[in-house]
Amino acid sequence: MHISVSLCVFVLCVCSAYTLVLIPKPSNNIRLSERIGNFSVELIDRTLTQTPNSNVVISPLTIWTVLAVIAEGSASNTLKEVCNTLRIAPENLRSVRESFKRIEKYLVVKTTTVELNKLNILFVDKGVSPTQKFALVAKDYNVSFATLNFSEPYKTANFVNSKVYNFTQGKISDLISGDDLTNSHMILTSALYFKGQWTFKFNKSATTKAPFFDNQGNVIGQVNMMYNRQILPFANFKDLKARIIELPYGKENRLSMLVMLPYQNVTVNEMFLNLNQISLDHILANLAMSINEFPEDEIDIYLPRFKVKTNLDLTDTLKSMGIKDLFDSSQSNLKKMVKIPSYVSKIAHKAVIEVTEEGTSAAAAAAAAFSYRIGVTKFEANRPFGYMIVEKTTNTIPFAGSYNMPELYES
Repeated sequence: MHISVSLCVFVLCVCSAYTLVLIPKPSNNIRLSERIGNFSVELIDRTLTQTPNSNVVISPLTIWTVLAVIAEGSASNTLKEVCNTLRIAPENLRSVRESFKRIEKYLVVKTTTVELNKLNILFVDKGVSPTQKFALVAKDYNVSFATLNFSEPYKTANFVNSKVYNFTQGKISDLISGDDLTNSHMILTSALYFKGQWTFKFNKSATTKAPFFDNQGNVIGQVNMMYNRQILPFANFKDLKARIIELPYGKENRLSMLVMLPYQNVTVNEMFLNLNQISLDHILANLAMSINEFPEDEIDIYLPRFKVKTNLDLTDTLKSMGIKDLFDSSQSNLKKMVKIPSYVSKIAHKAVIEVTEEGTSAAAAAAAAFSYRIGVTKFEANRPFGYMIVEKTTNTIPFAGSYNMPELYES
């Protein structure tokens, strides 16, 4: 009789922004960072397609990391499907690990104005032992291991939730319940925490209630609209059918939020679909060029104060991206991870982002047109828009999402 037990995977992220010295780009990670970027864009596009007209925040980087760890424990077609989705070759896993280690050291930031940190833990039932090789390679992704008694599911869930609650500084609680542990023997948890002050804070006294429109120009609600006037990277991307402004964090010029405002009658989903054809490198390069083109031109920035919480089951999304056997108890092959037949029952993702006047708090070949600016340019995010928080040294996307439904958020 073939009996499989499940591995539960939980990915959680917290992002907070409130008000950056260039570090040289690591020279050996270019290919991997581009592959991570391509995966990230597809994940964002498919997630938003499955959650239309919703406010969403996800962390593509943590999802990629979790799947890369799972790939190390996979074999046969399971390994092939996961690697194809991640844009990596199964025979190159060792070089992927080495490249990721070079990238990851730039993904931990702790200064007086910016904090970015991540936590990966594999909670294992006391009766199950990961293979020695898997335990070794998982450490290259900074995965730590904790042994628990899964026969006491509610006690185990409380322990996991307390670790998550403390790491995200209280932003995410009740990640799992005891019911999630039925027939499970492992929980792979990945957490990402970000808190950053804007380099140029918004003036809180200038925040006012303002209408928020749909793509057709109809008023659908109100927001607390923040305001600032600064000289910032800004460009019109015709291929993307959107205008983008870059809002930097802190003093080190490493982390920024890209606010992406689609053209009128273009949805956020359509804009992200276009992003599949445009590299993040090109976007950042053109934004930097805009500052050189217009070094003294100020921009009036209007951005809603908002908070978004997301609780997603990404199982169907990842299946649509080509990962199928991993979730099938009769087909999954995780023999390099554990010796007993196992499969992934679900990949759950919780994320929180808060954007205020002080900054952000979160727990996720293009043509750029630089039109001649007459007076002060206005960038007004008063209709559905997308956003990405990018780490510019590695060009990775810790967080991304969309804002479609207005609310009067009071911080």
